[in-house]
Amino acid sequence: MPHKYFTVDGVATYVHHGGPTTLPGQSPKLDAGETVVCLHGGGGNGAVFDDLRDALEGRHSALAFDQPGHARSGELDSLGDIGRMAHFTGQLTDALELGPHVLLGHSMGGAVALQRALDAPEAVRALVLCGSAARFDIPDDVVAASQRITEGKARRQFDRQVYSSATAPDVMQRGFMLDIKTDPRAGHGDLLATRAFDVEARLAEIRLPTLVVRGEDEVAPLVEASATLAKQIAGAREVVIPKAGHMLPLEQPQALADAVASFLEELSP
Repeated sequence: MPHKYFTVDGVATYVHHGGPTTLPGQSPKLDAGETVVCLHGGGGNGAVFDDLRDALEGRHSALAFDQPGHARSGELDSLGDIGRMAHFTGQLTDALELGPHVLLGHSMGGAVALQRALDAPEAVRALVLCGSAARFDIPDDVVAASQRITEGKARRQFDRQVYSSATAPDVMQRGFMLDIKTDPRAGHGDLLATRAFDVEARLAEIRLPTLVVRGEDEVAPLVEASATLAKQIAGAREVVIPKAGHMLPLEQPQALADAVASFLEELSP
């Protein structure tokens, strides 16, 4: 897959993109349809969207990047705050000289997309929120377990509950291999940042075309959270994708791409 680094706020930032490779320092070629910037979830990285980007190729121009401290981007730790992640996203899209673009956020990435839409609505064409929420209820025991892993007191566990029972083992294995590319310390920082995030009271401020997507086998708290997004963002619609759980960009990339493409066709020129 084509990729390249851009330096953003002193951080070497790894960008995943389609189309031809361009010269160093030059933005990727993004001339098909809408430009879609994909934002990964906690402890993850932009490679989770590789199949989605392939499925959108020729219809829209999608790219993703690894947040600081994740996979191949620089730094060791998470930015530790959703507002800082949203600001960093804006710095990157400015460096790439993107005009108004679509933000597609998965899980924590959806929180980053929401925050960016609230902070700089003029920079955003539309939102696609996948398995995400305006507020995440993360129990204390989950945070404590994550802390033990960062301290070397427990092993990192593979969570099958975030996948549908219909998902093939090789897809789940790929998801695990992507996860271990990010240091647990960054994942823990993401967890704390996500738990502190709450813009539920501000959803009515969002006036952007919005698509809310979840898998039919999504974890129960996020089923309710997705419904809240769809109800409280004016004009938002919700799409449920069969045979997918929380990791739907990995589990059903073609179905997700088709839902996104259908939604984007309705945007005004």
